[in-house]
Amino acid sequence: MKKHRLPAAVLALAALGFTLGTCEFVIVGILPDIAAGLNVSLAAVGRLVSVFAACYAVGTPLLTALTGRMDRFRLLIGLMLLFLGVNVLSMLAPGVTVLYASRVVAALVSGTLTAVAMLYAKEVSSPEQTARAISAVYAGFSVAAVAGVPIGTAVCHALGWRATFGVILAMGLVLLPVLARLLPRKIELPAAEGSFLRQFAVLRDSRCWHCVLMVLFSASATYTVYTYLTPTLTGTLGLPETAVSPALLVMGLCSAASNLFSGRLAEKGGLKPLPVFFAAQVLLFAVLPLLLVNRWLGLTGLFAMGLLMYLLNTPVQVHSLGLAEAEYPAAASLCASVQPVSYNFGIAAGSFAGSLVQDAWGPRLLGVPAAVFALLSLWQCRGLLRSIQRRKTRR
Repeated sequence: MKKHRLPAAVLALAALGFTLGTCEFVIVGILPDIAAGLNVSLAAVGRLVSVFAACYAVGTPLLTALTGRMDRFRLLIGLMLLFLGVNVLSMLAPGVTVLYASRVVAALVSGTLTAVAMLYAKEVSSPEQTARAISAVYAGFSVAAVAGVPIGTAVCHALGWRATFGVILAMGLVLLPVLARLLPRKIELPAAEGSFLRQFAVLRDSRCWHCVLMVLFSASATYTVYTYLTPTLTGTLGLPETAVSPALLVMGLCSAASNLFSGRLAEKGGLKPLPVFFAAQVLLFAVLPLLLVNRWLGLTGLFAMGLLMYLLNTPVQVHSLGLAEAEYPAAASLCASVQPVSYNFGIAAGSFAGSLVQDAWGPRLLGVPAAVFALLSLWQCRGLLRSIQRRKTRR
């Protein structure tokens, strides 16, 4: 059967994902430059990743619930304007305190923008295109890893880390009028959506909280290692600085492939194949300290991490939106934020655990706590599948 082309509005939302993803992930590639430029330790700047993720994770569900009845078009445009302003602040930050503050606001804005983008992706596409449309928005985040992070890193090396935030600002300025032109001004809100507390009823459902914990632990596993990817490449594997951007590009290609396969999983198998991939994560992180003794084995292990890191994205998002549509219409906005919020809780936990290991023993042993997190994600995935099966049996 011939697949219909995705609407231009979905492509614009994918471009939004790319911009937001570049803003969030580029820090990983420019950590040493920010630390040197602001005269602070690498670990102190590395915690920017934890702070961004924690604020994203805590603030997004609250803001999406509070703005659940707002006009979505005006909300998106207002958030985009705030996103532009906060990147100006990051670009001009005179010290690490201001940079931390700007990243806190950027996290709150990015999380709510992502949730709104997911709702728009479902709204502007046909039912049979929903999984592809959601996957396309996530693909924007993956392409940010492929192109945005390496380009931002290269710009940083050539012009300084402040220029990297200037590039993100320019991307947002170009995208704002495109979104304003392509997205519908009015989309119908679910009739039941309204009460702030009523929206959180979905969190009592085991199919929701198993999902939340599964995503959280999987992200924790990946970001325990990924946060310190650049120091691992240069310090542990001995890559020259000129090879870092190409290595990040390959890493981005691996994560993009992971996202593409994630869309196929959602269309074909949904959540059912995920335990196999979580088991692969456990094994990979368990042997990673051994792989990092050799440059080529270490690179192979890190790129394999990239291939596994986004496989859960689209199946989880489709599951969450379907759960809201079928049983919790009051929580449509909140369910749209489940995957990105849980993932960023995981990023915060993983990057914090990584900072402790980095400070104490260096990056070679980062795979040890990552393997523990991956095992916990496998456990929660199996719990989620059992909860879904029990609910089907009761019917």
